[in-house]
Amino acid sequence: MAQKNQKPVLEHEDVVVSFNKLHFDPVNPRGEAEPNEEKIRELFGTQPETLTLASHIAENGQNPLDRIGIIEHPKLPGHFVIREGNRRLCAMQLLRDPHRAPTDATRKAFQKLSSTGHPIPEKIQAVLFHEKSKARVWMSVKHEGPQGGLGTLQWGSAEKARFNREGETGKTRPKNPNRQAEALLTYAVKQGLITPEERQLIALTTVTRYLPNVRTALALLNTEDCTTNARPDEFNAVLQRFLKDTKDSGTPGVTATVHSRADSATRKAYAETLRCEGLSPTNRDQAPYDPSTTPPGKPAAKASPPKRSTTHPSKRRQLIPNSFAVAIRDSVLLRLVGEGKDLNPDDARFSCNYLNRVILERIIHLYATKYGVGRGGDFADVVRRVIDHAKTLEPPPIKGIVNVLNKTADKRSSYSYEIMSNPVHGGSVPSGEDNRTNWETLQPALEYLLSKMK
Repeated sequence: MAQKNQKPVLEHEDVVVSFNKLHFDPVNPRGEAEPNEEKIRELFGTQPETLTLASHIAENGQNPLDRIGIIEHPKLPGHFVIREGNRRLCAMQLLRDPHRAPTDATRKAFQKLSSTGHPIPEKIQAVLFHEKSKARVWMSVKHEGPQGGLGTLQWGSAEKARFNREGETGKTRPKNPNRQAEALLTYAVKQGLITPEERQLIALTTVTRYLPNVRTALALLNTEDCTTNARPDEFNAVLQRFLKDTKDSGTPGVTATVHSRADSATRKAYAETLRCEGLSPTNRDQAPYDPSTTPPGKPAAKASPPKRSTTHPSKRRQLIPNSFAVAIRDSVLLRLVGEGKDLNPDDARFSCNYLNRVILERIIHLYATKYGVGRGGDFADVVRRVIDHAKTLEPPPIKGIVNVLNKTADKRSSYSYEIMSNPVHGGSVPSGEDNRTNWETLQPALEYLLSKMK
């Protein structure tokens, strides 16, 4: 039986109920009437959204802001039927007993979540309605839209971005893509670069759409906030121009310079316009700072060359020294480097040659993705864009690192992407010494790029 926490209040009351006494509602808005509970479980259990919900429950537990609604079972004394929360019931049932999942794939997925996540308790909190019809008014408030303010008012892009500024919402929820756009707009209003009225005429999603192409021209150093190394006056000037160009004119038939329908080529051309007109900051001599929270610091010092392995390459039995660390979360890169620390470059000559090439490629592409400089085109084009962007960071790469990166795009260099591809296609046979030498040459440049992606 349910343990009542208080006397009945109006049509419902708070209770604690045994989990194994909960049953699906055979008449559920999420599907046609179905008296067979196994079929209801199969309906929900095959939906990818249920697995996503289960993942969140396994990580965080039940949502304390959203309790399950129940009524007494008409045929089983002491048992209850779910009026609100049938999909949650399915997710929790399969977390408690993954073998009841409808397919092999979902069974494996729920087994993994069950073994690593929070256990589902024997008893859960719920709201007991004394009449089935009394739950309908609250179900309507929750599920039938805003209803003029009666129901839940969904957050738009601006509200989501403001909420996400407070922190993360768990591994199962990605960061809000408009976070940086909202930070820039909030900063611009605070600084008087645009008025609050102009802010309402700027589409947050349009700013987000352009950022991968204009981020470097704006002297932004990450994808999260306003962090820059430009002088405040130059940063404010280019940001103001960008946002003014994004503002809706309010005149029918007149499109803003920066608009949501622009393709990639148009967005890139706009970024080039900011540079050609001299608006993109040229004095990027400040230690990285977020102008919305902190003043600029002193000019940053030049970078010191990364430390090298103390073991001579010719005496090392593995391709990659154990001291080489990957401090970013990328499962593919971690696996590649891990194999490089196991393989002997004299024995696995082709494999080690390929590892050098693919680790270079992976790190270059991860950097290009993080800073939005583009992964399209030939590998040499991507490398050049990465170099150009790295020079805007503080501290910038030293000359030796720039030279190494340049040569990875040079078909004449022994450690270029092109030359290291030849053995894969039968063009040459690398030696163990070739493999070691190529890695030793590439390592400082790779370490520099990884240090900028933490």
